Amino acid sequence: MEYFKGLSRKEYILKTAEMIKRDGIENLSIRKIAKELGCSSASLYRYFSGLDELIYYAELRQLKDYIQSLNKAGLVWKNVWDKYVGVWYCYSMEAFRKPITYNLLFLTKKDIKLKEAIGEFYDMFPEEIQTSSPVFQAMLRNPDFLGRDYEVCKVCMKAGAISEEKAVVLNRMVCFLYMGYFKNLMDKGVKKEELDDYIWKFVGDVERIVFSLAEDLQGYKNYGEVVKRKKR
Repeated sequence: MEYFKGLSRKEYILKTAEMIKRDGIENLSIRKIAKELGCSSASLYRYFSGLDELIYYAELRQLKDYIQSLNKAGLVWKNVWDKYVGVWYCYSMEAFRKPITYNLLFLTKKDIKLKEAIGEFYDMFPEEIQTSSPVFQAMLRNPDFLGRDYEVCKVCMKAGAISEEKAVVLNRMVCFLYMGYFKNLMDKGVKKEELDDYIWKFVGDVERIVFSLAEDLQGYKNYGEVVKRKKR
């Protein structure tokens, strides 16, 4: 066994992501990761402050499904409200099904500096984001939870669909709505067979806020119609 073995941060992240998928986060340890990589446990500390930071970077790879969902849904969006509600639909579809991962990535306070972590991750794995539009890239690289949503709010403002003043309210209300739904799911749980209904209830509430604040709906009716359009 080589003490350091010349491993890179990327190699640690890839191996840890593989082990999380195979064994689960709860079964990870620095010793187990080092054993699979054939190096000393101490070598991990050359690149990461500890196991929590390494797990955080590895779990960022879980966003790949969200990015793919956004790209696929974007093919049938016809106006900015399709996009705004659709982003939340795609996000809730992933977050409500992987609450532990999404809580770790976006809502749990860590010593890790989120802005630098996300930027570095996508520099190491450009293939995870390069297929996305500039708006989605800006959104995904934004470390602030409300800030990510506001990137899409700006698209709505630019299209004349909502004023800046109301966009600020939309941003705040929808993000706090999501946090309430997510906390309820984390605290009480939602049965697997009830998840789709839970997601659509959330999307319906997002739409109620949109309908109350939008100045031009641009023909938008409901996201259920968009999903039907995608299936045709």
